[in-house]
Amino acid sequence: MIRRRSFIEHVFALVAAASLLAVPTLSHGALSPIDIGAILPSTGPFAAGGEAALNALALAADEINADGGVLGHPIRLDSGDTEGRPEIARAEALRLIERDRVWAVIGGYLSEETLLVQEVAATERVLHIVPVAAAMEITDRIARDPQYRYSFRVAYNITQWAELLSDYLLDQHVHTYAFVGAAIQWNQELARDLADRLRDRGISELSRSSYSPTSPVIDPIVIALRTHPPDVVVVGDPGPDSIEFVKLARELGLGSEILSVGGALGDARVARTLPRGAYLTFQAAAWRGLTPQATRYWGAFQNRYHYLPVGYSDTLPHDALIVLAEAARAAHSIDRDRVATALAGGRFPGAAGTYAFDRSHQAMWGEGGLRGVVIAWENGEDHVIFPLRR
Repeated sequence: MIRRRSFIEHVFALVAAASLLAVPTLSHGALSPIDIGAILPSTGPFAAGGEAALNALALAADEINADGGVLGHPIRLDSGDTEGRPEIARAEALRLIERDRVWAVIGGYLSEETLLVQEVAATERVLHIVPVAAAMEITDRIARDPQYRYSFRVAYNITQWAELLSDYLLDQHVHTYAFVGAAIQWNQELARDLADRLRDRGISELSRSSYSPTSPVIDPIVIALRTHPPDVVVVGDPGPDSIEFVKLARELGLGSEILSVGGALGDARVARTLPRGAYLTFQAAAWRGLTPQATRYWGAFQNRYHYLPVGYSDTLPHDALIVLAEAARAAHSIDRDRVATALAGGRFPGAAGTYAFDRSHQAMWGEGGLRGVVIAWENGEDHVIFPLRR
């Protein structure tokens, strides 16, 4: 629950923040912690993705601290629950920056949340790493306006995501597909971009459907798809409603392959509850066995949490914090401007590959060390079926 402060309390908090240094300082001869704000949904319809991201961040913080911290400063996480609501994400960003004086923020989860967090970070000149949100506006505004120079996105954007998916569909010689998603910004952007890209490659979109993330009605969508089945159904929703979609699709006899963007349908625990067969594939940023870094991360995550990562919402947040720490080390400083400069010009290893950023501070997926992969579930077992290479 968010604590509502009075106007007087708010004024005192601003005065106190302004009177202190903007970066961590020495305390009794020991280097003080660096506080990182994690702005993610712990409740609401996207809580599963938010909790997975928090798990990944906790693991990354422990790895960094075990390696001496950031220039001797230990990392300390301070979380804020967005509830999946943009206005709360903004309030939590203000709380973490103004009251708790975090050095950097990571989040939000939805693009709608992330855009408001980004505005707060720009105003306060606080480092901001985008771990999963994909909307193009997040990095477009960085290219347009230097006030957003403190934001960097490690996740792939809509254009990159659509290219990852379309490369796979083209490789599979698909002729028709349908898109099913949640009525949220990045799902709608992805559907449009994917349709444009696939149309140019001779693959037709038969239908496009969406449902409310808070009160989904899925049955009519599945019934319509069964009437005119495509070769592939692309499921854009990373949340738990996608699980119900798959179960209902199989129950009603929809024979199309289902290609998920990942998230809930990339969870091995979920895969074991689904109808048996080899009809479900999903896209991930990384997967165990593809690189030594990914294999080490998968093992560490499983050892701590007793389940496997899904390769997106619990992998990219881990890399977000690792990349931020490595940039500070490369800058030999925790000054925010120097760290931002190091991020803009460096190359940083993570579980998903090597991160480098373009002029809009977008990680360059599809080039260099970041590729993506498609996994198939077959009777609950995972198989890498398409490393996305050019």
